[in-house]
Amino acid sequence: MAFLNAHKIRNVSFPLLALLLIPLLHGICDGAGFAILQQGTAPMGQGNAFVAQADDPSAIFFNPAGITQLKGTQGYLGTTVIVPRITYEGKEGQEEATVTKVYAPSHVYITHQVSRRLYAGLGIFSPFGLATAWKGDWEGRYLSTYSSLQTLDVNPNLSLKLGRFSVAAGVNVLGASLKLRKRILLYPLPDGSQELTDTAWGYGYNLGTLYEISDWCRLGISYRSRIHLNFDDADANFNVPPALKDYFKDTHAKGKLNLPPSLTMGISISPIHRLAVEFDVTWTGWSTYDEMKIRLDNPVGPPGHAAKVFRQPKRWRDVFAYRLGLKYILTPNATVRFGYIFDQSPVPGKTIDPQLPDGNRMIFAAGFNYKIRPDMVLGVAYNYIDGIKRVKDNDIMENLPEIYRVNGDYDQNIHSLGISLAYRF
Repeated sequence: MAFLNAHKIRNVSFPLLALLLIPLLHGICDGAGFAILQQGTAPMGQGNAFVAQADDPSAIFFNPAGITQLKGTQGYLGTTVIVPRITYEGKEGQEEATVTKVYAPSHVYITHQVSRRLYAGLGIFSPFGLATAWKGDWEGRYLSTYSSLQTLDVNPNLSLKLGRFSVAAGVNVLGASLKLRKRILLYPLPDGSQELTDTAWGYGYNLGTLYEISDWCRLGISYRSRIHLNFDDADANFNVPPALKDYFKDTHAKGKLNLPPSLTMGISISPIHRLAVEFDVTWTGWSTYDEMKIRLDNPVGPPGHAAKVFRQPKRWRDVFAYRLGLKYILTPNATVRFGYIFDQSPVPGKTIDPQLPDGNRMIFAAGFNYKIRPDMVLGVAYNYIDGIKRVKDNDIMENLPEIYRVNGDYDQNIHSLGISLAYRF
């Protein structure tokens, strides 16, 4: 009887097997698409237009050449409360929204002046992460119910000051942890579910330059290399009705992902002593994410329909972000900041899906720094990320019934509140 039930449903469920397994590692790129750029309240308050100023310890992330401006030994501790939300409206008026969750990635920076020309810095931060969580019974449950990525990057740097010119280089040691869940369509039997978890390590490097053209104009360039992640021992666990347990045995999976390289160039101008205006352009090489390929250690499926390798084209594009920031010193102890970002989406319409229905983004920023005492600065910043509506109307899940492909309109917005404390020893 067990085989009979499996045989009845195989025409429905097992052509969907690729759709079940292909997106298993896609949540990683949710993390990458949800790159965490809120790595300090000063840059965050001015729309991350900071590569040419880079004048506090968060420069380790934005442009480590800037730490040559920091005398003695300085420390910086910050966290950002992030609340993302995605809403979906189907072609027939269906409405869904992601489950509201609050995330608080943190960062630590330490800088030290080794000599008159040589400076060292260490950053520990989360450059990619967050999660997308949909309700377990929503129409797109066979594509995704939960995807989470957590990363931790340990980034030591050295910077050398040569007159008005500074250069820096660093290495990145990045650990990543993922957890992904979705439902399995097994009609007429009840839904099954699957979960994939794994950890991986990747390595890269970063470079930076800062040139003070004059007392009122500076140029900055910062580059971060791609980081290759091998998820080579993922646990793929299945929970299905007893009749199908022999065909959905727990196994292990392998997958690869290249986190993209990025290049930022910026210019900062101070027409008056109290005011600085900066414009940055960032290129991100998302074309590294061309295909998702997953290989199982053991095939999954009934006799004659078992499979162990699954592919899904992604074909993401290289994109640009344009950042404008303003800093104004109100008093010797108080500084306000404002900023705006236009951030292009790398996701083409032909491969967009509900795990990352990413559209172009407009980001509005404001921040405030207050010097509590000569050696201590408190920072607060807020970002509102307004994602431009994105329409999903593709057939990448063509084996799913139309209602479960969740074609329709997607909107996203993210609120971010950052707080930091900088201390000079």
